[in-house]
Amino acid sequence: MLINETTIDVRYPDCDRMGIVHHSIYAVWYEIARMAFFADMGFSFSDMDKLGINPPMVDLHMQYRSPVTYPGQVTIKTSIVSYASKKLELKYETWYNGAMVAEATTFHIWTGPDMKSFNMEEKLPEVYAKIKAAAE
Repeated sequence: MLINETTIDVRYPDCDRMGIVHHSIYAVWYEIARMAFFADMGFSFSDMDKLGINPPMVDLHMQYRSPVTYPGQVTIKTSIVSYASKKLELKYETWYNGAMVAEATTFHIWTGPDMKSFNMEEKLPEVYAKIKAAAE
């Protein structure tokens, strides 16, 4: 199973008045980690753009365990939870100072240039094979 680890610097402007990273920043971190995950899988966002492929997120679920503060770094561990020809679910673990401080999942559907759902296994079997290999 492919598990991508993306390290991100905690920035001062990411924090609220209490000095804690604002909850909205986690979604940005997960986007950064997702792009790195797809690149490691061998199907980068620029590859998707060239083919007119989009994996729009249709669901995001997050659970916070403890706060992240400035300064520091977080590591996001990204992996595949489940996949099928038209959908993909990813898991994110946020690590800070040696502890997992948040977990999240995102659910995506595969769409083409017309923004309609399509079957990745039929349309791009070589890409589907990369997804399958990353999940195993």
